[in-house]
Amino acid sequence: MVDRKQARLLLDMAKKDLGALEGMADRNVFADEIFGFHVQQAAEKGLKAWIALCGIEIPRSHILSALLDILEGEGEAVDGY
Repeated sequence: MVDRKQARLLLDMAKKDLGALEGMADRNVFADEIFGFHVQQAAEKGLKAWIALCGIEIPRSHILSALLDILEGEGEAVDGY
């Protein structure tokens, strides 16, 4: 079953991570690994929202390639993402 509520929650959280990234534009203030963490978090939440909209149970994985594999396995076009 498509979980639009969960997808919206995840997208809202991803938006917050993206907002944090905008505030981290100064490399002299924020370390690369802190910036990278928020990039990964935003991508992960976006992919999990997509998974929820496909009606697939959201996995407990933080591995972006694994999330993309799930989507691809469901016939979603993930090339170029």
